[in-house]
Amino acid sequence: MDLTPTPEQELLAESARAWVARACPIERVRDLELGGAHDRRLFEEIAGLGWCGLPIPANAGGEGAGMLEFALVAEALGQGSVPTPLLSSVTLAALPLAWAGGATAPVARALARGQRIGTLALLEPGMRDEWSPATMPGPPLRGTKLLVPWATAADVLIVATTSGLHVLDAVAPGVRVTPHRTLGGDPLAMVEFDGARANALEVDDSDALLRRALDHAAVSHLAYAVGIAAGMLELAVEHARDRHQFGRPIGSFQAVAHRCADMRADVDACRFLAYQAAWALDRRGEDGRVEIAAALAYSKDALRRIARHAHQMHGAVGFSTEHDLHLFSRRAKAFELTWGTASHHRERLATAMGLRSGP
Repeated sequence: MDLTPTPEQELLAESARAWVARACPIERVRDLELGGAHDRRLFEEIAGLGWCGLPIPANAGGEGAGMLEFALVAEALGQGSVPTPLLSSVTLAALPLAWAGGATAPVARALARGQRIGTLALLEPGMRDEWSPATMPGPPLRGTKLLVPWATAADVLIVATTSGLHVLDAVAPGVRVTPHRTLGGDPLAMVEFDGARANALEVDDSDALLRRALDHAAVSHLAYAVGIAAGMLELAVEHARDRHQFGRPIGSFQAVAHRCADMRADVDACRFLAYQAAWALDRRGEDGRVEIAAALAYSKDALRRIARHAHQMHGAVGFSTEHDLHLFSRRAKAFELTWGTASHHRERLATAMGLRSGP
């Protein structure tokens, strides 16, 4: 396995970083946070770049690239802290619909082209995490889904029920979306169903398809979080260079330099673990559970260490909401609290390696 980016992949990552710097600098990110986080025109630009279809098979209307290419774009977006429904729409809606095929193929094509935005309604009151089984009965849909990412911007909803997965328009009769108040990360919402009609996804094993989609979503969001971590490291190094004490930059002191080195080691480790997990999804599918679980188990703890080092280097100023570090660390914390805990993924890793019995 060679995770060194090819020239084409390097060009993709470089162009993504250049677009982020031009189209969504940190000042615009702050404006978007105040205005509800979603900017349709910004998403149309992203769609025009072809990123919505990167990991979607060509026969389903996508670019036919892969998750590794998508991870490179996600990392660039994370390094700019860009708020976008791209990751959720692609991994939680477009990919599952493309895999299912059949009557949902036209919807998958629209999502792959960025003409529509999709998301997954999974969590219910009382659920422990994303991997808990759904208890909502099948259509007509009645009940509540919590913490649905980008539901306020979505055109298409995929809903997990006891009878499988169902798809419907987000503005269909019997659907009500209420935003949650969040401190960072993707905008989340409560979605209530009151007799909403939906179409079932015709798949042999809806649970397997759902878990496959969740793994793709977790890896893409991990890549985004790696970009967040790289952004925090950049801020820390800049502060260590510019901040002076006793007539010297604080970065010249060994204790500060060691923190920068530790942060860089963790960023690099998270980056290559994310690339390895994306590669495994492209090449090995279900057999890539070891790589996926290992990447998430390590990165959940590593991102917390990176944020802690960055804040300790900045001191009190880093905790002010006006500082860029505060923006990045809130997004890092949001990732830490989603897509399963470090303990959950360590258990998955042990199971995948045959060290313990489990599902």
